[in-house]
Amino acid sequence: THFLNMICKTTKGVKVSIKTAYKGIFDSDSHVFSYKVILENKSEYCVKLLRRHWIIKDLGDFDDHIKGDGVIGKQPYINPGETFIYESGAKLKSTIGSMKGNYVFKRMEDNQLFNVEIPEFKLIAPQIYN
Repeated sequence: THFLNMICKTTKGVKVSIKTAYKGIFDSDSHVFSYKVILENKSEYCVKLLRRHWIIKDLGDFDDHIKGDGVIGKQPYINPGETFIYESGAKLKSTIGSMKGNYVFKRMEDNQLFNVEIPEFKLIAPQIYN
């Protein structure tokens, strides 16, 4: 898998880094992309990822909003200095799109909820460069 350049953003001590990869065409009309998310806790508090909200933009379709608890079926605790990594994917009708959104985290010390921005990243099928 060839991962494209990495996009990073830190919000309230949680650094979100994302790498994307194009996986190919499926069902003759869907372009499938994978993305790897690296969550680094640079704060001095233990945090727990509670929820996610993604906005997927597809040139060939309307915006899609995906909300849910945790990521990949988990609501991980991330201690100070620790990292949590997961991979997921998205299907687009067109060769170009983008994703962005936010996570809701809880600071375990005082149960304070806070949003962490997922920076916008592009999903581009390599064949458009030819």
